[in-house]
Amino acid sequence: MYSGNPACGTVNGGAEWQHMTFYTGPLQGAPIFNDINTCKLQQISWVIPDRAWSDHPDFDGKVSPPYGPSWVGDIIDAIGNSYTRSNKQCDYWGTSLPQGQAQPTAIFVVWDDWGGFFDHVQPPNVWTGTYLGNYDWSCPAPNQWGCGYTYGFRVPFLAVSEYTGTLSNGQYTGYVSGACGASGQPACPNTNYPYVHDFGSILAFAEHNFNLQFIDGADKGYADYNALDWDSGHRTPPLSDFFPLWTGPGATGRPFVNIPTPYPASFFQSYYTTQLPDGSYPVPTGPDPE
Repeated sequence: MYSGNPACGTVNGGAEWQHMTFYTGPLQGAPIFNDINTCKLQQISWVIPDRAWSDHPDFDGKVSPPYGPSWVGDIIDAIGNSYTRSNKQCDYWGTSLPQGQAQPTAIFVVWDDWGGFFDHVQPPNVWTGTYLGNYDWSCPAPNQWGCGYTYGFRVPFLAVSEYTGTLSNGQYTGYVSGACGASGQPACPNTNYPYVHDFGSILAFAEHNFNLQFIDGADKGYADYNALDWDSGHRTPPLSDFFPLWTGPGATGRPFVNIPTPYPASFFQSYYTTQLPDGSYPVPTGPDPE
């Protein structure tokens, strides 16, 4: 998954920020678990960690084991066990309730950066336009707004769902996009379709999955239209190669396998109300406060 370095500033006063983004406050902990367990999970949910469990090294080095892997694992476990945790009222994994009642969930785990200092695959060329200063760009067609978006080092990406993986001899395996080097696989690095993705691929996947109007508008400048894993006619949804077990409506994929985590979901739900040794309480902090 290619990371991006947007050149344009962010305006927090826009309609999307005011009406679709909510700060839950310190007493509500991590409400994503309540949403899953009470069958209130939204069709599209963006989950951002507190800095303390965001995998940043300034916290990883102070806590053993670190919080980050448990945070991710607990959310996936909540999805996978939603049928039993909700008293059989909802099924966000998809293998327990019948067709039409189950709501199979695709979980995309991404990082905004990682600890590497080298990438053997060169970022692709993109239209950049002319920077005019003060976060303003001159963007000739066909780029328009999107010309301020450039690619950086690749970052990890995990797709988890009922339909991810392959079935061979009764066993389910994972799937690696861009696999290379082994017998029958392309030489490394494998940068051909459908093995190169970017963050715009997630937007386009959601648009196709929920039959939404394309956010790119008429100028085709947004990153979702420029995602590197489109087919030539922009018909095949990006990231679709991660779901080879899907064979149409009524398909049943792999059963859920629980992920062992040293910190349970209740730890994150009560994190801000648990008193620290000095008598204070943790304060919610975004993953990139600087």
